[in-house]
Amino acid sequence: MLVTSARALQQPARHMQRMGLRTARPLLFRATTPASLFGDEVPNPTHVPQPPANRIKGSYHWMNERAVTLLSVPLLATAFVYGPHAINDMLLGIVLPVHAHMGFGSVLLDYFERRRWPVISRVLKYALFGITGLAMFGAWRINTTDVGLTAYFSRLWNANKTQKTKE
Repeated sequence: MLVTSARALQQPARHMQRMGLRTARPLLFRATTPASLFGDEVPNPTHVPQPPANRIKGSYHWMNERAVTLLSVPLLATAFVYGPHAINDMLLGIVLPVHAHMGFGSVLLDYFERRRWPVISRVLKYALFGITGLAMFGAWRINTTDVGLTAYFSRLWNANKTQKTKE
């Protein structure tokens, strides 16, 4: 059982002296070494394992997204200037679904991380591949059996104008 007197409680301890600016300055500006912060377990950057390079992740992925985006600009400009053309429609049927796939893939990577949502992220990733495949198949069907993507979107764009002129 610990018994302390009232007088001992009222007096501050000797090691807890009042610290002013002059006494605190050496403590504030003292250089700290990693050993004083971490003890004996100082992190050594030479022993940190590096993941293997992957062309799908990192800057290659970013460059591929920008390349697909830049590819779509002249294709869309050609469609606006020259109108429907079979080669341009086929290239649009490939580039536009791939562009949408990469964009939605980035959204899935940001909001459904694999380490946090392992099952949902995998299901959504495969669903995205399936939807992209269906979009490419639909674009191929429009291009081969119908009027082509450019004429199809032109009809959709002008649908209200043609209904108003018929009435």
